[in-house]
Amino acid sequence: MGYTLFGVTASDAHVNHAGAANAQLITVRELSAIASESNARATEPDEAAALHHNDVVTSFSARGTVLPAPVGVVFKGRDAVERWLELHYVALTDALSFVENRMACRVNVYRSVLGEERETNADLVAIATESLRTLRQLAVATVALRPEQKPGAVMCAAYLVEADQWQDFQVQVDERGRQSSSVRFEMTGPWPPYDFVQMQLGA
Repeated sequence: MGYTLFGVTASDAHVNHAGAANAQLITVRELSAIASESNARATEPDEAAALHHNDVVTSFSARGTVLPAPVGVVFKGRDAVERWLELHYVALTDALSFVENRMACRVNVYRSVLGEERETNADLVAIATESLRTLRQLAVATVALRPEQKPGAVMCAAYLVEADQWQDFQVQVDERGRQSSSVRFEMTGPWPPYDFVQMQLGA
């Protein structure tokens, strides 16, 4: 019997939530892996698996900090999960501390209809780059991402923001949009910090 990994969390934050969303906690000291029994052989995740993965992560994130795992990570057994938690205990603990009380979002920049005739692609990229650089000053961490596959997409970045500065960050995103008629900004989130977690999955 294998175990699908959804993420890692502090065990004391979810004492009354274990078993929710068809998942369980596998605990080593103060860390718990959020996992569920599954086929021991990993398969290519489909859209349904991705949606279920996000539902589980979101459910646990509502009660405590979660380091989300990539979709489709499967361990051969419970003992393999426990060994992995023990092996990476310090790194996982540090990562949880880093994202605690911080919120992740994505900011997408699109070509505005108003700027469609006046600005070249290079002009739009320059405007978007400067705006996203300004927003970076308000965030703890930033990751540049590939623009979404949507008409008019210019640039995209993920931001990790202190929870008590979330509204101020939203205000600044809106302000970026008001300063240029050539592009429009779309902020989504808060999301679990997928863009800011890189797990070492070797056991």
